[in-house]
Amino acid sequence: MIWVSDEKDARGYLQALASKMTEELEALRNSSLGARATDMPWKMRRFAKLDMSARLELQSALDAEIRAKQAIQDELNKVKASCISTECKLQESEKKNLELLTDIERLKKETEELRSEKGVKHQDSQNSFLAFLNAPTSALDQFEIDSVENFTLSNTPSRDEDTKSHLHSRSRSPSTASEIEPVEVTDHPPRSIHTPTMRTAYIGSGLSAPKPKAHQFVVKSFNTPTKCNQCTSLMVGLIRQGCTCEVCGFSCHVTCADKAPAVCPIPPEQTKGPLGIDPQKGIGTAYEGHVRVPKPAGVKKGWQRALAVICDFKLFLYDIAEGKASQPSVVVSQVIDMRDEEFSVSSVLASDVIHANRKDIPCIFRVTASQLSATSNKCSILILTDGENEKSKWVGVLNELHRILKKNKLKDRSVYVPKEAYDSTLPLIKTTQSAAIIDHERIALGNEEGLFVVHVTKDEIIRVGDNKKVHQIELIPSEQLIAVISGRNRHVRLFPMTALDGRETEFYKLAETKGCQSIVSGHVRHGALTCLCVAMKRQVLCYELNQSKTRHKKIKEIQVQGNVQWMSVFSERLCVGYQSGFIKHPLHGEGSPYSLLHPDDHTLSFISQQPTDAICAVEISNKEYLLCFSSVGVYVDCQGRRSRQQELMWPATPSSCCYNAPYLSVYSENAIDIFDVNSMEWIQTIPLKKVRPLNTEGSLNLLGLETVRLIYFKNKMAEGDELVVPETSDNSRKQMVRNINNKRRYSFRVPEEERMQQRREMLRDPEMRNKLISNPTNFNHIAHMGPGDGIQILKDLPMNLRPQESRTVFSGSVSIPSITKSRTEPGRSMSASSGLAARSSAQNGSALRREFSGGSYGAKRQPMASPSDGSLSSGGLDQGSDAPTRDYEREDSDSPRHSTASNSSNLSSPPSPVSPHKTKSLSLESSDHVSWDS
Repeated sequence: MIWVSDEKDARGYLQALASKMTEELEALRNSSLGARATDMPWKMRRFAKLDMSARLELQSALDAEIRAKQAIQDELNKVKASCISTECKLQESEKKNLELLTDIERLKKETEELRSEKGVKHQDSQNSFLAFLNAPTSALDQFEIDSVENFTLSNTPSRDEDTKSHLHSRSRSPSTASEIEPVEVTDHPPRSIHTPTMRTAYIGSGLSAPKPKAHQFVVKSFNTPTKCNQCTSLMVGLIRQGCTCEVCGFSCHVTCADKAPAVCPIPPEQTKGPLGIDPQKGIGTAYEGHVRVPKPAGVKKGWQRALAVICDFKLFLYDIAEGKASQPSVVVSQVIDMRDEEFSVSSVLASDVIHANRKDIPCIFRVTASQLSATSNKCSILILTDGENEKSKWVGVLNELHRILKKNKLKDRSVYVPKEAYDSTLPLIKTTQSAAIIDHERIALGNEEGLFVVHVTKDEIIRVGDNKKVHQIELIPSEQLIAVISGRNRHVRLFPMTALDGRETEFYKLAETKGCQSIVSGHVRHGALTCLCVAMKRQVLCYELNQSKTRHKKIKEIQVQGNVQWMSVFSERLCVGYQSGFIKHPLHGEGSPYSLLHPDDHTLSFISQQPTDAICAVEISNKEYLLCFSSVGVYVDCQGRRSRQQELMWPATPSSCCYNAPYLSVYSENAIDIFDVNSMEWIQTIPLKKVRPLNTEGSLNLLGLETVRLIYFKNKMAEGDELVVPETSDNSRKQMVRNINNKRRYSFRVPEEERMQQRREMLRDPEMRNKLISNPTNFNHIAHMGPGDGIQILKDLPMNLRPQESRTVFSGSVSIPSITKSRTEPGRSMSASSGLAARSSAQNGSALRREFSGGSYGAKRQPMASPSDGSLSSGGLDQGSDAPTRDYEREDSDSPRHSTASNSSNLSSPPSPVSPHKTKSLSLESSDHVSWDS
């Protein structure tokens, strides 16, 4: 607000203000006109932006092209460099080839000279070991010794006689001092000949030394255990265990033929010498001899002869039939690996062999190894020698070799750890025919009663469907189906995965599959389609699994040359195994089948000449397969021709095979042998008798001894456990109880009455009670008033510790709270719960202490548990001070009058604060019968 003196001054002020505003408006107008004149039109600005963006795109494209050209130039430089290096290598290889050709020509000339001088007919150099590698066994067995005897002079003793005398001295018993020397392991073990099936000869020492000659090796099947003359290890196998020189009789492994001495016949100084083991590689034979082992029915039935050989840090036992002229079989009866963590050798006491003759006890020793993961389950073999001295030698050799093994720290190559998968008292396990792992907590069991799902951690069992006699289970997760062979007529039925949870669902029956033998599923069309193949004698029915109403559709019928013994799906093709053969059939589309044993490969002709069962095939890669027959395993390429010179040898006659890459499990009567299919190494032997696999991977097995057990093979090489294995007990009293609300659900637990009886038996046993109840500790200002009134008075207690919360501690057993007069509500009976839900009274005290230990000194109060909890945990006295009185501990240590019955089913929680009953002194024996009416 502006004040002026008169009207004239006001008009002047307004005129000045108006003129000033006019000037400012003119200035603003001029500035805006100048800006418009200088700015570009908006279209020109837009064109400029588009031009700039186009330039940027062209620049980026040019840069990308330059980088691509640079990368191509770098690759070109690398290719040029590799070409130059390849040319250099080719020039070097050509030089080596020329040198080899000259050597071959020289050897040919020397061979012709030898033929002209000696008049001996030798095979051409082209007929080398590889040409005779896989000649028919029948032809090799007809090897005539007349051609060899021509080399023996009439006045010179043959090597055959020397060999026989040497073998006779060793076959009696390893009792000489020279035979105990091989315990001192050498880096280069000397060679020794042990070929009782071959006769050898050499030119006498009276003649001049023979010129070097090449061995004429042929593959041979030995009828008795034979050692390799090169590495001294046993030639393990059922047939074609090694090769033999037709001229000098030198026998060795197929892989040792290239390492054999080039001189034929071999000078005697290279074949004589003690045995030994290479401590770095663990190869060689250290000791052998004849012993006796118990008969299959036990020591009570007597002993039987056996050949024992310590080879490759393993103890081999071969059975010998009764009779003086009997020879040991090539089938290994038992193998104990010294690399086992539980391996031990010891003498026995009379109490260990109560059925043995007293005179034989000093001559018996025991070899022990692990069997199951539990410490109580071990494999033990009793061995009887001819004398006490021989027993001492055997024990000394085994202990010394075990010490050397530990000293050199040879790697433990074992893969599987056998564990008991579930409680053996479950009735379903005894008749189990097939099984499958659904997830890490559930397994499916198929037995005489039907198909069941067992939840191993919750002890819950669910029945799937109403069919009985389930023979095989095949999980098909991609289609959310489970296929089973069930019923007396062995039909295939499809169940949805939802049935595994106990739901009422429909199943789909494949009507054409009556009398089927086995089933297998696989993917075709790069995983877009799932096929189910059903084997029926010489026919295989192929079904497509889909989302239709019946969930399946038949697509193909395949005719097989023989009865189907094994089948699987490899690379969208069905591989079928029959006697002495494997064949692959296309599953989708047209195509001709082809055999995995090429008819033109004569090195594989022995398989068809001696019919053998097909037990398994392994697809190592898309170019190589392993074909496992009951006599031997051979490697072939995708065309069916031999891909590896070496063959896979079985220590014993196999009954079945399972493959879990890259390990092959071969089951026999007395053990399971594990092989690495890539390296062809025999890496583990699990000494379990009468075991058969329940699934294709071999992870679940059935041990058919006196107590039938479900065994899980834990893979140590895998990152996690495929199945959670609970703790098991042989004395468990669990029973299957059907759920009242659902007829398909069961619980596997100890009944309430059985638990109460177990607890009473435990508490009535004075020795068990003394083990379970420990002295009370950490009592603060507690005085016992009177010898018989049984009243506990607590004085000077802290404010946070109320009288009704004081409890007497029983370490490892039942904690019984003290009863005071301040109770205002009724308590619960001691019989409302029991802490022995899963343990038997026959278990040791430590197991029971683990079962009952649930509380600790100074523990916080726990909420009141219901009577159905069925668990007891020990409670501790609330801590008031850290200075207990020794007199009180001594007076109250074993006095039962301080123990009163509990009014809570969960004894780790505080008792009910009030009770209408009077307190009284109760003994521990009478605590079971005390209860309060509610």
